[in-house]
Amino acid sequence: MVRVLTAARVTVDPEHIDAWLDILEVLAARLKARGQHLWVFRAEGHADRWLEFTEGPDPVTHRSTGPADDEERILEASLRELAGYDDESTATRWQEISLTRPGRIDGATDNR
Repeated sequence: MVRVLTAARVTVDPEHIDAWLDILEVLAARLKARGQHLWVFRAEGHADRWLEFTEGPDPVTHRSTGPADDEERILEASLRELAGYDDESTATRWQEISLTRPGRIDGATDNR
């Protein structure tokens, strides 16, 4: 299967940053146990602008498919209470494309 990545643009009011990051820390640990990774980046000079990346081994188990259980549903809901997520960016899943031939786009959908 092909690895999958999502990239979300997020706006977080400065007074909510610590709570938001605390929740992401818990979620990242849960995702890691399932073979996924979560990274967070802040825009230099803009305390409220963030990028949130989630990478997983396949589209079926990826975070974007939905929370794995009730605890993750609560975590995801809490994140959205504290921050503004760009809905378009969280809905787009990016599939890894091999840069070696042959079979460069095996397993990926070619939407050209």
